[in-house]
Amino acid sequence: MSSAFSFDPGAHEYSVGTRVVPACTWMLATGGLVPFARVNADVLERRSELGREVHLACHLHNIGKLGSYDKRVKPYLHSWILFKEKMNFTPELSEFQTVATINAMPYGMQIDCAGILDGSETVLDLKIGAIYPHHGVQLAGYAAGLEHKRWAAPLARFMARKRVALQLRESGLPKISMFEEKSDFYVFTSLLYVSTWKKQFDAMYTKENA
Repeated sequence: MSSAFSFDPGAHEYSVGTRVVPACTWMLATGGLVPFARVNADVLERRSELGREVHLACHLHNIGKLGSYDKRVKPYLHSWILFKEKMNFTPELSEFQTVATINAMPYGMQIDCAGILDGSETVLDLKIGAIYPHHGVQLAGYAAGLEHKRWAAPLARFMARKRVALQLRESGLPKISMFEEKSDFYVFTSLLYVSTWKKQFDAMYTKENA
């Protein structure tokens, strides 16, 4: 995992030195796995006013701080609090950004939350919209890239963690989606190879077609 990186929030780009590295959402959008419109909807959901406020409220709760929330946010925050209480989840990382590496290929990621779920290390993605299969692949990248106290190999880190996408709902009741397909790791790795190639050569094709 790289300790020296920068992030451009406007372009949603991670860089190591002068090199721009692929971000997980960009990989899903350009790798051919998911229709671009679906991934773009995920991004817009998070960047929408409600999405930002919900993520902020959950983050502040994770780190033990109180916030002033719009009344629309409260049922989604209640969903998160209820999940933590009922599932015995203890957050350890919240809104955590880093650049990870698999097979010498770096990629950027922002993990909504990681911690201990009923005794097991777990990475979570928080949604206010629907959950789709590609979220399992995205979480595979998080699980494999995040440093582990015991395991150094990406596959071992992936296997050691649970992956959960949590739909926070207006009803105040969360909907839990567990992802358990081992193949998600290999799908993510394939996306990383394709995305790294595209980052390396895209400029050449763009210049040629200008």
